[in-house]
Amino acid sequence: MLDPGAVDPRTLGPEATTSTGTTADGQLSGGIRLPRQGPGYRYNPSKRDEARYGVVEMIGAVIEASAVVERELPGSEALIGELSLPEGGPISGHGSHQAGRDVDVLFYLLGPDGEPFESKAIPLDPSGAGTEYGDLSDPGDDRPVTLDVPRTWRFVQAILEHEGAAVQRIFVVEHLRDILLEEAARVSAPEATVELFAAVTCQPGFPHDDHLHIRFFCPADDIDEGCADGAPIYPWQREALAAVDRKPLKPKPRRKGSRPKLTSNAKARAKAGPMHEDVTAFLDRRKAWVKKPHPGREYCK
Repeated sequence: MLDPGAVDPRTLGPEATTSTGTTADGQLSGGIRLPRQGPGYRYNPSKRDEARYGVVEMIGAVIEASAVVERELPGSEALIGELSLPEGGPISGHGSHQAGRDVDVLFYLLGPDGEPFESKAIPLDPSGAGTEYGDLSDPGDDRPVTLDVPRTWRFVQAILEHEGAAVQRIFVVEHLRDILLEEAARVSAPEATVELFAAVTCQPGFPHDDHLHIRFFCPADDIDEGCADGAPIYPWQREALAAVDRKPLKPKPRRKGSRPKLTSNAKARAKAGPMHEDVTAFLDRRKAWVKKPHPGREYCK
């Protein structure tokens, strides 16, 4: 059920919203609010209510991908993190998310009994395992979790295959990317989808080991209004735009004041306060994959 005042994006056309500028220095006009919940998903209640806006194409893709997982692998739900503010622009805690084309999606998780576990921002190690730390100074309330690989892959596959929106980037830590590629092979996912996933996935400076950051290309019509995508612009995206008589718009220099301040890992660790030795041991081990890698793939720089 849609929350009061929410618009069902499936009833709207692409002209309903306009994204301008880049995801790191942009605006949003007519932004659509993601309903707080729907089939197979809910918006993270711990996040800002005013940060759940985006272009109609992206909102529709998130809703439909969540519904696909609900139909095929019921029993869990996607937990959706922040998108953009109603009119876009700088948003604290994010280096982008300014133009209604970015969305954070937490990983589907399993608990120690192998059953679905409520999604939370829990960093996962190279085996796909992590720990929900309650009181960081008390190990008595710790609970182990693992990546729910089948559901997470199915969501990713569905969003890549959504016809109404083109994914530009999925930011995810390298070791979880590998696990998802293994799952794609296990289920014999369509070759074109697997190749697309392999091309668009990269680990940025912040590791993204507790969620997926999914970025979408400018809707074609919005390019006419000043929507600009940063690199990379894949050959297949140029071809798709050429088919509708358009080409990518070169981004303008970033405006002064458009870059919000981000909290470093070191500052976040200091702010967290006292930790028991299991937590500090994990954070020390995490250093091995936090640094941005150079995997040598064409579209990961």
